[in-house]
Amino acid sequence: MKKEERLVNKIKRLLHQIGAPKRLHRFGPKMYCLWQHIFALFVKADCCFSYRRTTYFLRNLGLKVATKSTLQRYAAKLRLPFWQRLFAETVSKITDIVCMDGTSLERSKTSQHYIWRIDGNRHFSKGFHFGIIVGENNKILSLRLRKRYTNDMTDARYLAKRLPGKPKIILMDKGYDSEKLHRYFAEQNIWSIAPVKKNWANGQLRKKLKDNFPQKLYNKRSRVESTFHAFKQKFGANINSRNIAPARSEVYCKTILYNIFFRVIRLLGQTLRYSNVFIDRFLKQMR
Repeated sequence: MKKEERLVNKIKRLLHQIGAPKRLHRFGPKMYCLWQHIFALFVKADCCFSYRRTTYFLRNLGLKVATKSTLQRYAAKLRLPFWQRLFAETVSKITDIVCMDGTSLERSKTSQHYIWRIDGNRHFSKGFHFGIIVGENNKILSLRLRKRYTNDMTDARYLAKRLPGKPKIILMDKGYDSEKLHRYFAEQNIWSIAPVKKNWANGQLRKKLKDNFPQKLYNKRSRVESTFHAFKQKFGANINSRNIAPARSEVYCKTILYNIFFRVIRLLGQTLRYSNVFIDRFLKQMR
């Protein structure tokens, strides 16, 4: 029970920091507080339970929890600004180098092998689109979830605007290779590094990258791939919700728990940093 009590205290502290009310409703029976619903949603995300299984699990531990229909309603009722403010409390500060990438999160747990074995048909879909920006210590600094899978470059500016500060260098894969995107980051005094495509068009910034591409520095982009791997290994590669509102609640709960874990790692003295030698060498070549 000690771990559950620590998680409860952490949730209460986060809600107090963003100034959340004790309850979201003014009328009706005052049976549950907001932190009780948030705690149940965090347990659901951490254990990869369904709403019904979450209620059954917490009640067997002797905790007071609402019904599964109430949890479903609150998952859809809590909007994006609430989760963004809660997520911002887990991000301490920006780092000099950040990595950006996107991946897909499936809508169902059913595997393609199972569909093939039962001779069933399922329309192919990549599911939700999950874009993130990762810092030097593998902590997620910005995220966005879309209902449909899209090009990674669509959310590049949105993710950069949601950062708590301004980094020096941002690392991206070849899908972000665009002269327009490079110029946007250059106007923000941010150097963007992405491999130039094979049939690339003319562009001053892309030509500089092709002539002086910092391969050793770009190899640090593997951190965002490691973050996706750790995130999916811990919470799974699928989302139980079908609609975008409860899906955002589920993903933000998982991301907040992921950042809290890395805060504990940093307190234990296991923070990893990039070498400033690669940064200074690249900035001198691009000037």
